[in-house]
Amino acid sequence: MVQETTPATIDLDRVEKGGYTRLAEYMGQQPQLAIFRRFGTLANANLLYLQAEIVELENHLKLVQDEDSQTNDDARQKYFQSWNRLSYSACLKPGSPEREQYELIMKLRELMAQYHQALDDQKKTLALRTPHVKMLRDLREWIRRPEMGFIHITSKDWETWDYYDVADLVTFENSAMDRFTSLVTYTIIDVYHRLIGRHIHRAREGTVLPLNYQDDRHTVTYSHKSIVRFTQAFTVLIACTLPIAAIVVLYNVRDMPTRIGVIAALTGLFSTSMSILTMASLQEIFAATAA
Repeated sequence: MVQETTPATIDLDRVEKGGYTRLAEYMGQQPQLAIFRRFGTLANANLLYLQAEIVELENHLKLVQDEDSQTNDDARQKYFQSWNRLSYSACLKPGSPEREQYELIMKLRELMAQYHQALDDQKKTLALRTPHVKMLRDLREWIRRPEMGFIHITSKDWETWDYYDVADLVTFENSAMDRFTSLVTYTIIDVYHRLIGRHIHRAREGTVLPLNYQDDRHTVTYSHKSIVRFTQAFTVLIACTLPIAAIVVLYNVRDMPTRIGVIAALTGLFSTSMSILTMASLQEIFAATAA
């Protein structure tokens, strides 16, 4: 997806500044540009604080359990053997020694649920893709330029896209993107647009623009899905062509040492193509190459 401004004179007095609503609508139209903070440091700090609090309560619980088992109170001595006796202590006076073990267990139950939920959330967040530098640059440009989004957020969170390192950002873009698709999306499309695309393509209707800016010809959008379809079709074409080309080449090579060298070169080309053009694992590449 590429956006490019066509040569035009923009009357800034006629361009209305945008805010969260316009930015959210644009991210809805371009999901790969829905880029947000990971808050990695804060998330890890939260896990550390929860872990520390749980450890403190765990140690406190062990002390209380030892005290209950050594007391002269028959009911408290049986807490470690009978949940009925322990749960009955919930009816006793809050803060009393007889109820302390039960209160600690209930508090630990709540904290453990929070801790495990935070662990699961952090795991899911870490699985999200870090946005490509080109995607972040496109979003920054759209936010900044009057002929594009012209977003003005006055609170501190405006630094999300201008200040923070890309490693602390996440996007919902499909993480299963092979190297070739990545190359086409982030490099080849830019070259194509500068040379040809900006002269023959028009902006897609419905693109989010400044609310009172009438000219919708200033940007060109290349569909991410279209790029993926193109790269998939190209990959299938290569997959069909390589075996046939190998047969033709080997048929015309009569000298055995030369034929062995050609086989080695074609095998290397095949495995390299699988690595670049597909998301095949190392095991799958080895199996296909051997076959």
